Amino acid sequence: MTNDPDAPRRWNGHHGPVLHSRDGFDVIDCAACGFRHVVPIPDEDALRDIYKHDYHVKDKPLMLQHQLEDREWLEATGDARLAVLERLLGRVGSLLDVGAGNGFFLARAKALGWAARGVEPSDKAAAHARSLGLAVDCETFGPACAARLGRFDVVHLGEVLEHLPDPAGMLRLCGTALNPGGLLAVSVPNDYTAVQRVLHQDLGVRPWWVAPPHHLNYFDRDSLEGLFRRTGFAPCHAAVSFPMELFLLMGKNYLDDPALGRECHAMRKALELALLGSGNSRLLEALHEGFARAGMGRTLLVVGRKQQQDAP
Repeated sequence: MTNDPDAPRRWNGHHGPVLHSRDGFDVIDCAACGFRHVVPIPDEDALRDIYKHDYHVKDKPLMLQHQLEDREWLEATGDARLAVLERLLGRVGSLLDVGAGNGFFLARAKALGWAARGVEPSDKAAAHARSLGLAVDCETFGPACAARLGRFDVVHLGEVLEHLPDPAGMLRLCGTALNPGGLLAVSVPNDYTAVQRVLHQDLGVRPWWVAPPHHLNYFDRDSLEGLFRRTGFAPCHAAVSFPMELFLLMGKNYLDDPALGRECHAMRKALELALLGSGNSRLLEALHEGFARAGMGRTLLVVGRKQQQDAP
């Protein structure tokens, strides 16, 4: 260790400047990995136990309740995402949802004709997904699981990669589960954006997006697309959802007010449902692609096509 506060933090081959520190973790802009992540990186076995038993029970006890309240919006936005995947693939095909959660996206895939299967480590979430009539394996997606399930046309990870100790390893594993030319679709929180920097550095708002140990990795479009390229995928689509942080700039400080947060979320839902319900999905898609180009917005989606050879 060095006493120089400007020296990069070094840990097990990872190194980069410290951006934030919280709860015993430093978020570094890691030169070795090409994206921001925490150090020390938690033990994979401990994380596996958290996500199997605790995450949907202790840490996110209202997740299912909120998803049920949001069901119309989740189904509409899920359909829009699946339409993008169908257009890029050229057809409806087979889809594996890694980290399927409570199963709402997977259910829409099945309803729209995809041969859909899921993997979910949480006992509670997997049970709910199965109650919807979905084929969901309750386990962590690893090499043995991937080999048993075979290959798919699309592998989807919705808000999964930010939780994993080895994102590059996961993307390489997903490559082994894809048919040649298949698609990898990854959505993650879009973090360290220009709007977040204005709020935090210029207006003194705390860095609410820094949330270890649940969020280990912090991506933006450049860093996620870079990770895709290094692991055998050619990015072919990027979009970012509505910038919820704009509500903070407009004086709606929802960070410590869950009721206000749901109110702001309801306004975002109304906007998106109005466009989707009126047949203007491509307008909403263009808006989300514009957010991606501007480097702002809440949830980043990147889709990449598997190169003909598996990544090493």
